[in-house]
Parts: sequence; structure tokens; C-alpha cells
Amino acid sequence: MENKRSYYAILIPTLWAVWLACVGQSCARHPKVKPPMPGPPRCPNCGPMVVPYPLSTGPNCGDQAYKINCVGGKLYFGALHGSSYLITSINPVTQRIVIHPPGFASSGSCLSADVSKAGLELDPHLPFSITNSNTILLLGCPEAMLQAPIDCTGTSLCHSYIKSNVSACSKAPFCCTFRTDGSQNAYTIRINGGGCLAYQSFVGLNPNKEVPPPGKKWPDPGLELQWTLPKEPVCKTDVDCSLLLGTKSKCLPDTTSLGLKRCFCKKGLEWDPVSSTCGKCRHGKLCKKKKKSTVVFAGT
Repeated sequence: MENKRSYYAILIPTLWAVWLACVGQSCARHPKVKPPMPGPPRCPNCGPMVVPYPLSTGPNCGDQAYKINCVGGKLYFGALHGSSYLITSINPVTQRIVIHPPGFASSGSCLSADVSKAGLELDPHLPFSITNSNTILLLGCPEAMLQAPIDCTGTSLCHSYIKSNVSACSKAPFCCTFRTDGSQNAYTIRINGGGCLAYQSFVGLNPNKEVPPPGKKWPDPGLELQWTLPKEPVCKTDVDCSLLLGTKSKCLPDTTSLGLKRCFCKKGLEWDPVSSTCGKCRHGKLCKKKKKSTVVFAGT
């Protein structure tokens, strides 16, 4: 009897101690942590700026059709003729990039820094174009510009900008203002070549109003670009697709690009170009018919 009492005298405090430990954290059940959703690799940040997919700063991340450059912790957008423009903001939700216009070749001049390259020209074979949010001021324009369908009148917004910021352009006969149309074939802000000598751009500025009022500082210049939603990732084998999208896709020929294969989502799933994953089909049977469709880039 004494042995039993001794046994319980030891057992009960021991169980009590174990229970107290479990109430704390030692024996607590931890909720299962869901593994991250597989998806194409996003490029690392460039300085303080996030580089969202599909934008790519290197050969092993992002989509190679969406190349931008990271130099010294700053992002740059490359255009034709070797031009490069500082990226000031990126919005992955609306697929928008704002770049900084080149400014003037020197203080006191009415020449854009990229005048030798005839202004800004995007590659029409790449998935970038100019949005309809830009108000463009053409400066140092000849009389021939009066035939263009843009505002070159004496009340055009460009005159207010010249008075406040670049008096050197007041010597030219004319200046003009227009709003970009945002069509998918909008690739160029053309100057020189018989046209104007300089330009400036502002995002979201109303060309029908004198903005800002006299004496007020003008907003920072900017030119907004847009990118088309990305196609499925390129692959060579199903192993590539497993690494990129898990087990939800197969490496199949892209019928729109000869010799190219992509990770097409499996039956019942569809490609989500915003999250860059294969998700549940939201359109029932219609999804199965369209699951191999691809986005056509502007200008192709």
C-alpha cells in the first residue's frame, strides 16, 4: 500500500508538470503553414524599388520580354536607339510604369537631351506602350506644326510652362500641347526631323486648364507606360513547369510562336496573368477551350 502511495505521489506531480508545459507552448499544436504558391521567380528589389513579375532585371527572373535595367540601385527603362529613362514608379496592379522624361540638353537651351535620337521611341515588338494619361508639351516648334491635329494656339498650356520653366523656348515661333491616346500602337514621342526641338510630359495633367496657377510650382515631369499582361512562362520540359508553376501545368508548344513551348495550365485550370499562377477555371467549360490561348503583344 505504501508503495502505491509513493508511486502516485510521484506520478501525479509529474503529470501536472507535463500538463502545465503543454498549456504553455511545448505541446501546443502548431497550425499547418501553407507552402507558398508556386510561380515564376520574381526579380529581387532594385534599391528601394520592388520589381514585380513579369518585369525582369536579369536572365533568371521575371519574363525576358519585359526587360528593364537595375543600375546602382535605380531602375531604368530602355527604348530604341540606345535611350534609357529613369523609372520613378511601378504599379503592378494596373500594369503601369512612370519614367522620367530626359529633360533638356543643357540649362538655357531649348533642346531635349534625346533630340539626337529624335525623342522617345519604344520597340513595337515588346509589350510596352504609352498610356492615355500623358499630356505632352512640344517646345521649339516650326510653323509646319500648325497642320498637326494638336493645340498650337496662343492659349495652349505649353506657353504657361515656357514662361515658368524654360524661357529659352520662347524664341521659337510655336509650341504645342496634346494628350496621348493610349492605343496599343502608341510607341513614339517624336521630335526633330523637321518638327519640334524639345518636349516635356506630365501624367494626369489637364491640358484644357492652366495648371498650376501662375506662381505655383509645376508637378514633377513623368511619362506613363503600360505593359500587356504576360503569357505563360517559357519552358523546355515538364520539369521546368514543375519548378515554375508546381504540378498544375504541362510544357506544350505555343501555337502562336514557332518552336517555342510554354507552361500551359492543365484541364480545369486557367492562367492568371496578374498573379502568374494556374488557378481554378472561372468560366466553366469555356475555360477548357481557351486555356491555351495567349496574349498577343501590341504591334505583332
